[in-house]
Amino acid sequence: MFSNLCLNLSSQYRYSKLRVLSSAFILALLCFVCVPCSFAAAPIAVLKSAKNSEAYQAQNIGSYDEDWQSFRRTLDAANLRYDIIPDADLSLSKLSQYKVIVLPLLVDLPAGGVDAIQQFIKQGGKIVATDGGGATSNHANIVDALCGVTIINHNAIQDTEQLTWSRGAQSYAQDFAIGTLIAEVSPSSDATPLAKWTDSNGKAIGVAVSKMDGNIFIGWAPGLQGETSTNASILSMVLDEAVPGLTKSATIQISSSDFQKIQDDLTALQKRAEDAIATAKQADLAVPLNVIQKHYEQAMIHTRAFKDFYSQRKFFEADGELNAARNELSLAYAQAMPVRLVEARSIWLDRGTIVSCQNAVGMSALFDKLKKAGINVVYFETNNAGFTMFPSKVSTQNPQTTNWNPLLAAIQEAHKRGMELHAWFWTFNVGNTFHNPIITQEPDYPGPVLSTHDFAWGLASHTGAFVPPKQHEFWLDPSSPEARSFIKSLIAEVVKNYDVDGIQLDYIRYPFNGKGGEMGFDFAGRLNFERETRLSLDRLDDKTRKAWIAWKSKQVSSLVQDVSGMVRALKPNLRISAAVYAMPRDQRMNLIQQDWELWVANGWVDTLNPMTYVVKGGELQKMAGSVQKSTDNKAMVLPGLFIKDLDTAGFVEQLDISRALGSLGNTMFAAAQLDDKKTSVLQLGPYRKAPLMTPQADPIRAATLIFDGFQRSISRYVQDPERPIVSDRSATNEILTQTESIQRQLHSFPANATPEQIGAVATQINALDISVKEWLAIENFARRSPRANYISTYIDQANAILTYAAHKSKMRAANAKTTKSQVSLPQTLADQKASQAKQSLR
Repeated sequence: MFSNLCLNLSSQYRYSKLRVLSSAFILALLCFVCVPCSFAAAPIAVLKSAKNSEAYQAQNIGSYDEDWQSFRRTLDAANLRYDIIPDADLSLSKLSQYKVIVLPLLVDLPAGGVDAIQQFIKQGGKIVATDGGGATSNHANIVDALCGVTIINHNAIQDTEQLTWSRGAQSYAQDFAIGTLIAEVSPSSDATPLAKWTDSNGKAIGVAVSKMDGNIFIGWAPGLQGETSTNASILSMVLDEAVPGLTKSATIQISSSDFQKIQDDLTALQKRAEDAIATAKQADLAVPLNVIQKHYEQAMIHTRAFKDFYSQRKFFEADGELNAARNELSLAYAQAMPVRLVEARSIWLDRGTIVSCQNAVGMSALFDKLKKAGINVVYFETNNAGFTMFPSKVSTQNPQTTNWNPLLAAIQEAHKRGMELHAWFWTFNVGNTFHNPIITQEPDYPGPVLSTHDFAWGLASHTGAFVPPKQHEFWLDPSSPEARSFIKSLIAEVVKNYDVDGIQLDYIRYPFNGKGGEMGFDFAGRLNFERETRLSLDRLDDKTRKAWIAWKSKQVSSLVQDVSGMVRALKPNLRISAAVYAMPRDQRMNLIQQDWELWVANGWVDTLNPMTYVVKGGELQKMAGSVQKSTDNKAMVLPGLFIKDLDTAGFVEQLDISRALGSLGNTMFAAAQLDDKKTSVLQLGPYRKAPLMTPQADPIRAATLIFDGFQRSISRYVQDPERPIVSDRSATNEILTQTESIQRQLHSFPANATPEQIGAVATQINALDISVKEWLAIENFARRSPRANYISTYIDQANAILTYAAHKSKMRAANAKTTKSQVSLPQTLADQKASQAKQSLR
């Protein structure tokens, strides 16, 4: 799932942190406002090293460009001025203009660069190096030694460890998730530990940040490891340790255009919060209005202070007030949001968090936490990097969990608490170089599927490499019959033996393989394509490539169809979901060959969980709205929120935006990042009470509950002695009559309602929706539009669910023509081998 973030996140920045000024523009601006010349040049340089990139890629650590951008986003969140420099600028003449050189993701450096850095330090400059997660070269070792450390090994956080900062007793408990990759270092005698890793009992277990002579080593990769705002705060503290007072002097000087952008974004957030508060007041929701008002007033005080500090050119103070304003707005906003009767409050439960439970007792504690946060749907990472999270006869269990059965424990704990548990599968992705150091495997270990079974199943590039260019995963060839059989066997094993509520297909696509980086040149894939199309990959012209893209998409879609048919035959009521990309279809087909529109149209999947991993609310609205529109309510759409990069205000805003789009829930990535701050926002806000059910569990009942809520609301507001709905009596009676008729039909629906019956009621609800909007028109003139919108959302939700239910019923009826006996259930691997042996004897 983590690698699925890269494309969508590559151009995103923290909400209030804008770094758009070039050095030349900053100089001109600051001279114009008479700021001292010492502020003109950026005091910090950040190295983007081609040599480091080459070594990073060679070790299959990841995509250096994407990981470097992740670090850059974190540094941007610290709101500091810096210059990006290449290897060519690693000379004393170039470096001498800076106070600090930051060396992120360090595994290697050019030899001449090391000499220049040493000379820079002799002249009083300082360096900050961050771990790269791989084997370091001699040149990188020299730099680490200048910071007072030698890297011994890399380990993953296995327990609820926390980072404790030595000064001020500041600790970060949940900010670094289980599975965070950290460097195990040996500090030199002259080094000072600035931060330590401590276990759940507070015992120090290792140095996290080390300083020697003002040069500092950070023992993880900020941006890749740990929560974004926490890393930004730590980077600021580290830079101040290297050069006292640096962060205040290096704070980005906000231009007038940037100020306007920040102010516009803050105003938009304020407007959404005000709308929520107005709705709570007008709809008389059970919320603490006095508390909400206090938070809102505090937000306005901080907003005014932000503007005042900006006008005084006190940018460091202005940034602090901006963050405080956003935090107070988030608390007011969250507590004003209504609780929904029907909602899928979903989360992806990641491998690292599962492993950290250690046993069934730990799993129980984890589900207590999830329940406390209001979660009611858990997507459990059932296999990862080729390993399973249960004892499997088809594949190999994760070596960190072999003494127990995490999947079984999770199902039991979820069902005890009335939560759904869906088995989340990595479909074609069967190896991950990020995972290898965690289980003490060599960097190029391909995972247990390819290494144990058959490398002929693997997807390869034109060079024969199994890892796609600038990526870090091993993949199965979607056209390989043996690989497809393996996938179906693994899914069938779970469906047959475990009481899961659904399955989710992730990595149900080709890896990113745009023009020039195509995957599928392996023998089996090439043979299958050329045999079926009579085209040759020896000449990959535009015509052939277009046909190849269509053919690859067909391989993926046909597996979705096969899995859907198999699962429906085994357990007809099991829900099938897919984690998908939200990019435009043409782009998606070219890059990853994922045609989820086809899957929805044919009823092969019930739910889409689009990975809409963006920071700005407007971008979420655009991306998730596009998916919602494309499905036309024929599938449930639960937008994916990348909570690691969201502050509390951004988190609340995205929860509200996903609701406003018509979604009946969302999906948070991931449990590892659900910290106390975000849990508190959920508990105080939209998840303060449990919903009655999830929409996909029983769509007809869900629609009935929502419509009952609508009926209660209008009856209540019609009879409100202080603020009754403003309308003439005949129009009101007509609305009540229509509502009563629809309500009777919903309550009397037979268990085997036909698509036509469901569609007929949906049509009536559509007609009612038009009538209600006309009926409530005068409410808008009475300045009660928030209440009017609140009433209308009930109808929208009920209509969406019924449209989904009608399509699902129609597709089930059509697909029922394929009987269980016709569904191809997978052979076991033993059966496959026996069949192959028989064929070899013929």
